Amino acid sequence: MDFDIIILLDVIVTILVSYKFFTLIKETRAIQLLNGILVLFLIRFASKFLGLKIFNSLLDQIKTLVLIAIPVVFQPELRRALEQIGRGKVLNYLTRKDKFKTYIDKLVATVMRLSRDKIGALIVLKRSTGLRDIIDTGVELDAKLSPELLVNIFMPKSPLHDGAVIIDKDRVIAANCLLPLTKNQRLRQSLGTRHRAAIGITEETDAFVIIVSEETGMVSTTYEGKIKYGLDEFALKEKLFTKFEELDIS
Repeated sequence: MDFDIIILLDVIVTILVSYKFFTLIKETRAIQLLNGILVLFLIRFASKFLGLKIFNSLLDQIKTLVLIAIPVVFQPELRRALEQIGRGKVLNYLTRKDKFKTYIDKLVATVMRLSRDKIGALIVLKRSTGLRDIIDTGVELDAKLSPELLVNIFMPKSPLHDGAVIIDKDRVIAANCLLPLTKNQRLRQSLGTRHRAAIGITEETDAFVIIVSEETGMVSTTYEGKIKYGLDEFALKEKLFTKFEELDIS
């Protein structure tokens, strides 16, 4: 009986650790390496089954190179996991998640309010890349994030409604900021300046940008130079949870 419990515990721990690992590498370039390893494993299995000795020898050499590459490619994810353990985040995980959920709910509710009222908005959420050169083009605020503040900033005829708002964690760092326009010639001609600026900043940094169209109220997002149109409340929440899963809200 005790042996069965140990096996069950072993399975549960393995699943939890594997899930956390995949959560860390999801939406990163490391996932591409993992997919490549899986493909190589399947090819190796088929080659061994068919008895292709020379090809198997070549795959053994590739396997050695992959084993060397894994620690290098996964280094950011491994460092992040060790930092979480070192800061004691494992112990206060639930508390941090509650704060983070509240933060996301507040931000999404504000965006949906802007969308309903067709108030144009350009919100840049800072990630790891510094945005000092962008902040310097606007008006520094360093204020606590609140729905009232964001709505007032983007209200038509407000002194700060033009340009972008820069948010770092739960602080509104600056408003009325200028963003670099994308140089992508393949984008449709009807795309407005606000959307082109949102794409431009994500081509140069790892920031995540939320756009609210002044004409239609449609909510869009940009990340890594790619734009997603027509997000509803739930889709926007899902994207924010994915991109900012490890954000530490104090």
